[in-house]
Formats: sequence, C-alpha cells, structure tokens
Amino acid sequence: MLTKVLIFGAVALLTRSPLAAALVTLAVWLVVDWNGLRLVPRLGRRLFAQRRAAELRRSLSYNPHDRRARIALADIYNGLNRSAAAVEVVRPAVEADPSDVEALFQLGLACLRQGDRERGELFLDEIEATHPDFRQGEIRFEEGRARLRAGDPLAALEALQAYLGNHPGSVRGLVLLAAAKAEIGDDAGSRQANAQAWQEFTELPRFARREARPWAWRANPTRPVAYLGAAVAAGGLLWLLPRLV
Repeated sequence: MLTKVLIFGAVALLTRSPLAAALVTLAVWLVVDWNGLRLVPRLGRRLFAQRRAAELRRSLSYNPHDRRARIALADIYNGLNRSAAAVEVVRPAVEADPSDVEALFQLGLACLRQGDRERGELFLDEIEATHPDFRQGEIRFEEGRARLRAGDPLAALEALQAYLGNHPGSVRGLVLLAAAKAEIGDDAGSRQANAQAWQEFTELPRFARREARPWAWRANPTRPVAYLGAAVAAGGLLWLLPRLV
C-alpha cells in the first residue's frame, strides 16, 4: 500500500493529473502483481471456481447420484479450503464405489486439511497400496504438509523425502523439507534445502516461475523485501525529483 501511495504521489506531482497518476499506479501494480503475488489471477480463478461450484450444485440437485459431479465439486471445495464441504459432498461417491481412487483421494485430502490425519492418511495410503504412481506422488506431498502442520516434523520429513525422490527439483517440496528440518533442529540442512529451492526456482522457465514464486519467496524472504525497498526508493526519488529541478 505504501509503495502504491508513493507512486501515485510522484506521478501526480510530475503530471499534475490525478487521473494519469491513478492509471500509472494501477498499471505498475498490475505488472508487479502478475510477476509476483499474482493476486488478480488468483481472484479470477477463485471466481471461476465458485461459479463452476454453483453449476455442479445445481446439477446434483437434479441428479444426486452423479459421482463425477460430486468428485469435481469436492476438488473445487478442497481448492477453496472448504474441506468440511468437500467431505460432505464426496462421501456418498466413495460409499457408492470404494474403488474409485479419485473420489477416495478427494475424501482423504479433505480429511487431512480438516486436521483428521488418521482417516486422511488411511484413505490416501489405500490409494498408494493399489496405485503407487497416482498423481505422480502427490499423496506424499499432501501427507508431508499435513504432518508438518500438525507438529510432527519427523513424519513430515519421511513423506517429503519420499515425494522429492520422484520430484527432486520441486520448489514447494524443498521449502517444506527445509521447514521440517528446521523443526527438528537441523538448521544446516534447512538452509541447504532452502538454498536448493531457490536455485531450482531460478532455473525454471518463466511461465513456471509464476506459480512457484510464493514458495520460492519462503525459501529466500530477503528477495521480496529487496523488491519492496527498491520500489519505495524509486517512489521517493520520483517524489523528490520536482523539488530538485
């Protein structure tokens, strides 16, 4: 917010036009957001997901036995952090066909995110027993994140190492591995994992960096602080410029 105020004030002083200042400030913020936090794309995806969820709810009101719609709706609810709603909507799909791994995954994921590790890992381990390559090891990542959140870093470490065995360059996996190592007191290992996460991030193609950037900033928090400092300095320079000429 401070940066945007400084940019607006500087442009307003230079152009003597509040409208031009507002447009320039908006343009700068959109560019920074697109290459940084990506709040606008996330908001767009969230609105689209909510609209899609409404369509699926209407479909289920006409046909409550549509398992595909239930799984798709649970997937959206899990993405929106509405795990209780995901459990409620996908449980009938699992009861109708316990061998449906997609339904079982959504139920297990929702349980994990609710804090019910016992049931969540039971469902997910059942998938791994019969489909070890399901979603390329995503189960281990989710279990590691849930264990870390529950304050069990040793168990989280085990799951995350298994995940990284299949995805050694995963930025998010390395960042969580660093957090787990920090929790058990392995500060050197944590620093090494964070350094590797940042290195992997810098080697990603540009389109992949956008999604990985929030994780990378957790590995190297000095970088966003440096960006903010540079923006504030630039805004201050623009504000002083009319007084120096």
